[in-house]
Amino acid sequence: MSFCNPHKIPTFALMIKQLFLLVSVSIAFGCNSPIAENKKEEPKKTIDTSTITTKKDSVETLSQNVNVNINNRFNNITAVLCGEKGKAGNLNYLFDTLAWAQHSKFIDSSWKRLERKRLVAMQEWGRKEFEIANRESKMVFYPFSGPDYLSAHAFFPTADKYIMLGLEPVGKLPELQKFKAGEAADYSADFKKSLGDIFDKSYFITRKMLNDFQSQKVNGLLPVLAFFIKKSGNEITDVKYLIRYNQDSISEVAYDFNDAEHKPFGVRVDFLQAGKQKAVYYFKYDVSNKKFNDTTAFFKYINKNSTNCITYIKSASYLLHAGFMGNIRALILKNSIAVIQDDTGIPFKYFEEGKNFDIKLYGQYTKPVSDFPYLSLQKPLQEAFKRDSGKVEKLPFHLGYHWGSKKDVIIYAKKRI
Repeated sequence: MSFCNPHKIPTFALMIKQLFLLVSVSIAFGCNSPIAENKKEEPKKTIDTSTITTKKDSVETLSQNVNVNINNRFNNITAVLCGEKGKAGNLNYLFDTLAWAQHSKFIDSSWKRLERKRLVAMQEWGRKEFEIANRESKMVFYPFSGPDYLSAHAFFPTADKYIMLGLEPVGKLPELQKFKAGEAADYSADFKKSLGDIFDKSYFITRKMLNDFQSQKVNGLLPVLAFFIKKSGNEITDVKYLIRYNQDSISEVAYDFNDAEHKPFGVRVDFLQAGKQKAVYYFKYDVSNKKFNDTTAFFKYINKNSTNCITYIKSASYLLHAGFMGNIRALILKNSIAVIQDDTGIPFKYFEEGKNFDIKLYGQYTKPVSDFPYLSLQKPLQEAFKRDSGKVEKLPFHLGYHWGSKKDVIIYAKKRI
C-alpha cells in the first residue's frame, strides 16, 4: 500500500511519504490484524476425506440451465437475512417472531431507499456505458472488494463469474434455527450495523468490517456476501470453501469441511440468475508483492483465472499506487480487457504509458479525501480531465469516498485490440 507519486520529488521525501503510508494503511486496513475467534478448543477430529474435492487451480466451467434445488439451507438462511418472508422454506416460521419480523421491515425499507438513492441509476447507466465490455468478457475481477457484490452486479450483470479479494475473514452463515432467546435480535442488530456504510456511503470500511465480522457477531463476510447475491434477484444453490495446501495448490471443499490445519481462505457461492448458473469467489489474501508473486500458488491461480477479465476497482485506499502492490497492478494491466475504476485504483499514468488503452472519463475529479492527507492530485489525471472537459459526462449517481462532496470519478480504460 505504498505509493508512487506521479510528481518528481526528492528521494528522501518519497521515503517519508511511503513510510507514512505504510503506517497509515496498516491502521486503516488492519493488515494482518488478529481476528477475534472463539478460543474454545475442540478435540482433534479425523478428516472426512469424502468432503474433499480434487485439487485444482482453475475456476471450473459452469453448466448452464441446470435443474437445481433452491429450497436448500444456504438459500433459506439467506432469505431470512434478506427479510424475504415466504421464501425461506423450512425457516419461514422465523418471520412469526418479533426479531425477524422487525428485521424484515428494516431491510425492505433500507433496500428501497438504496434503489432510489443510487442502485437503479447505477444499473441503468452501467449497462449502457459498459455494454461492449460486458459483451466481450463474462469474468469480473474485483480486488479490494470486501463483500461488495452489489456494485459489481449493478455494472456487470451478465458476468458468469466474479472473483473478489479482501482482508476480511470468510466466516459462516448463521444457524438461525439454533438461536437461543435474545440471540436473533442481537444477530439482526449486528447484521444491520455491518450494512450501514454500504447503504449510506456506497463502500465498506475494512477497519470496521474486521470488527463487525468477528465470529461472535456476524462471523465473517459470507452472510453479507450471500445477502447481496440473493437480494440482487438470484437464488443461491451451493456454498463451498477453498483451502490452500502450502504453496502447492488450491482446492474446493464442502461447506461442512472441518480441519484445523487447513482453514478456508476463500469461499465459492453458486447461484442461479434467470435460470443460468453463476458463481462468486471471494478470497481473504494479502496481495502485496511479498505474498503475491510468481512463486505463490495464489498468484498463479489469479493469473490463470483473470485472463481477459473486466477489472473493477472502487474505494481501494489508493493501494495500487503502492510500490509493494506492483505485482497485482501489473497483472491487472496485462490480463484485463477493460479496467473500470475510480481514482483510488491504478494510477492514471499507467493507462497512458504504452498507449494500450482507450480512455473515457466521467464525473468530477478532486483531491483525495482527508483520510489520505499524504496524497495529492494525480497530475496526469488532472490534465486528462482538463483536456477532455468538453467530453466528460456527469454521473447520475454518487459512488465512493466523495459521498460528502459528491465529486465522483469513474475511469473507463478499454484495452485496444
